Amino acid sequence: MTVASTQTLFDHTLKKAIDTPGTTGAAVYLKDPERAVLLLAAALGQRAASGAPWPGEIAWADGGAAAEPLTDVETDQTTLTVPLLLGEDEIGAVVVSARARVSSGVDTDDLSMQCRALARALAPAPLAALRGELARRIPPPAREWLEAGIAAAGRGERDAILTAFPAMGRRVGREPLGSRSALVPRDADIEVPLRAWRLDDAGRVALLCAFAGDAEALAREIYFAGDLRERCGALRGLAVLGRTPGAIDAVRDAVRSSAVELFEAALADNPYACRFLPDDEFRHAVLKAAFVGVSIARLPGVEARADGELSRMLLSYVTEREVAGRSVPPDIWPVAALHPTPGLAGKLCGYLEHPAEAHRAAAAQGLGRIGDRRTHPFLNDRLARENDRTVRRLLERALA
Repeated sequence: MTVASTQTLFDHTLKKAIDTPGTTGAAVYLKDPERAVLLLAAALGQRAASGAPWPGEIAWADGGAAAEPLTDVETDQTTLTVPLLLGEDEIGAVVVSARARVSSGVDTDDLSMQCRALARALAPAPLAALRGELARRIPPPAREWLEAGIAAAGRGERDAILTAFPAMGRRVGREPLGSRSALVPRDADIEVPLRAWRLDDAGRVALLCAFAGDAEALAREIYFAGDLRERCGALRGLAVLGRTPGAIDAVRDAVRSSAVELFEAALADNPYACRFLPDDEFRHAVLKAAFVGVSIARLPGVEARADGELSRMLLSYVTEREVAGRSVPPDIWPVAALHPTPGLAGKLCGYLEHPAEAHRAAAAQGLGRIGDRRTHPFLNDRLARENDRTVRRLLERALA
């Protein structure tokens, strides 16, 4: 990305950030790779508190070197800070300054979406990102071996990839990658989170990203010839590289599998499967995800593809769990609420009293989507007693 195009992205985000009466300025800060600080990258307007220039750096999450990164919007009397999140990794923040408390004036949901889009636009290409992730986690001999494979893949040598795929676990390891970040394909405005990846997944997908040929077809070929870990790597490669339904039979096979690891690689955080599975197969995949314990919130596009039939299937599953005295995955509620069935609003009002914050948050989000004003007394009552900040914010949105 050129300096000019990056500056244009900054300008667009900053103009959106201050497009509210009372705001005086905004600034973009990006994380310093060496220190626990955020560095000023661009600014527009002034700071309301003092009119002083924007500081060149700020402590990471305003908490010093040991601070945890932001995961949500933070506000005080004159400042609103929105994290730039790539996956779950904070790569920076946008700070908005105003003459009065801004939390009620600025559309924080819209600004958060703008910041998420900016983070995706700033992300490196998948191959560069994977190289960087692995360089920090594997020893020099493994890096040299992997770089040789990447070079061969770049020359279009299929046999080099077919040989390296089964050796990847032994060469680079099978431990969790341990990354909160995400990959962003250059031709698609989507994120592929790395949270569930292992070192060998990252190495295998790096080879596919480097391949000077039909990587999608090669991933399909490897899937049907490889062992469990190789098949997981091929499916994660499709998440990044898949652009046609040519390998959807590999996904179908993985969805039918009893191996949860394979099912997760095919569906969770995988836009390829969610884009190309037919509606009926997709609904059953969502239901199976809930059944095997894979969060349906991790299925990209599930909300866009949700329909009345999926809501009915999910609520039937909920009823079976409740009758058996078993717990219900909370991420079902926001999806089911997109196409609510009779009685759902009342059920969610009951879940506002659940002892787990995740259930109360999901119920509040679901009620906000249903938008039935008859639920407002229950929402207000819960809000008056709620201590969790995330749940309170969702209750306030549902009442708005």
